[in-house]
Amino acid sequence: MRALMVALLCASCALTNKSDSVFFRYYTLEPTRAEQPHELGTAKAAIVAPVHKLQLRLGRVGAAAYLKDKIAFRDGGSEVGFYEGLRWTERPEAYLYRAMSRALFEQHQIQQIVGGAGPTLEVELNVFEELRAPRHAARVEVSWLLRDDRLVLLQKTLTVERPIQSAKSDTDASAVATAMADALGEAIQTMVTAVVSELSTGAPAVTPK
Repeated sequence: MRALMVALLCASCALTNKSDSVFFRYYTLEPTRAEQPHELGTAKAAIVAPVHKLQLRLGRVGAAAYLKDKIAFRDGGSEVGFYEGLRWTERPEAYLYRAMSRALFEQHQIQQIVGGAGPTLEVELNVFEELRAPRHAARVEVSWLLRDDRLVLLQKTLTVERPIQSAKSDTDASAVATAMADALGEAIQTMVTAVVSELSTGAPAVTPK
C-alpha cells in the first residue's frame, strides 16, 4: 500500500511540473531591414564624415551584473524584477558593442586601433529595463570614459527614456523592444557625437606601433 501511495504521489508531482512549464519568447533590438532601414544607433542624419582621419580603440563594453538575457522591469523605487518567460536574444552589452562599433568605425570612418598606444573608449551599461511605474517607458543608462595612456579626456553618464506604446498582451514584449532600441540608439548617438568632437579638438591620435 505504501508503495502504491508513493507511486501516485510521484505521478501527481510529474503532472504538476508539466503544467507549470515556461515557454520562452525571445526578442531582439535589431529588426529586419524592411522594418527598420537604419542600423541601431546610426541614424542617417547623424552620420558626418570626419575632416581628417581620427583613431580610436573601442575597449571594454560591459554591463551591470544583473543585466543578462532575461528582460528586466522596475515598478518604481529600487526593486528590479524579471519576466520569467521573456528573454533577449543576446545579452544587452552585445547589442551595445555592435552598435557602437558600427557607428564609430563604419559610419564615422574612424580608424580602429588594435595595438599600441592611442585613445581608448570604455563603456558600461548601467540600466537596461522596462519602467512600469510611475510611467511606462524604456530606460537606458550608460557611462563612458575616453582616455589616453595618461589622462581621462572625457567621462560622462547619460540616461535616456523612451515611452512604450501599450503592448497587445502581457506576454508580448515587442513594444518594449522597440522602445528599448530607440533609447539605446539615442544614447549611442550622443556618445559617438561627444567622442568624435573630443577627438577632433586635440585628443591625441597616436599611430599604432
